[in-house]
Amino acid sequence: MLTKKEYLDQLDIKEDVSRLLESAFPEDERPPTEYFFKSLEKKENKLFTYYLGDEFVGFSFLSFYQDVCYIFFLAVEESKRHQGYGGEIIEDMKKEYQNFVLLLCYEEVDPKYSNYEERVNRRNFYYSHGFKPNKLKTNEYGVIYETAYIGSHQVDFASYQEIFVLGFGERNRPYIKEAK
Repeated sequence: MLTKKEYLDQLDIKEDVSRLLESAFPEDERPPTEYFFKSLEKKENKLFTYYLGDEFVGFSFLSFYQDVCYIFFLAVEESKRHQGYGGEIIEDMKKEYQNFVLLLCYEEVDPKYSNYEERVNRRNFYYSHGFKPNKLKTNEYGVIYETAYIGSHQVDFASYQEIFVLGFGERNRPYIKEAK
C-alpha cells in the first residue's frame, strides 16, 4: 500500500520529482522543471508524491477547474512499473475526487508512430481503470493527444484550454489547439 504526500516545497521531494519528470516524459511533452514547480504556487494545482515505505515510487500533478480534476502528469519510477502502483494511484484519485470529472490525455494512438504499441498499452491501462474516450484530440506544442475521462460528462475544448491555461499560464493559450 502506497503512502501519499502533498508537495509543500520540500527539497527532497523536488529532487525525486524533477528526476522522474525528466526521465518519464519527452522534452516536448513537459514544461521546464523550474516552470513545473513554479506552477504549484497556484492554488488550483497540486502535486502528490507516492512512497512504498521510504522509497519514492512516483508522483501526480493535478489541476482543478470547476468540476474537473485534470491529471496533468502521472509517473511511476521505471523500476516500479507493471507492479500495480500506477493503478493504485488512479484508484486513490477516483475515491478522493469522486465528485469531480477526472480528465487526462495521452499521446495519440495511431499506427503511424514508431511507439504505437506503447501508446496502445498506455491507453488500455487508463481504460482498464474506468476512463472512457472523451472524443477530444488536442495539439499541444505540436504533439497530438487524445483525452479520456471518468465522471458525469465529457469535457469540451474550451474548458480543456482553460484548464491548461490555469495550470501553466496564459502564455500557453496559443499553443493549445483542437486537433481534428
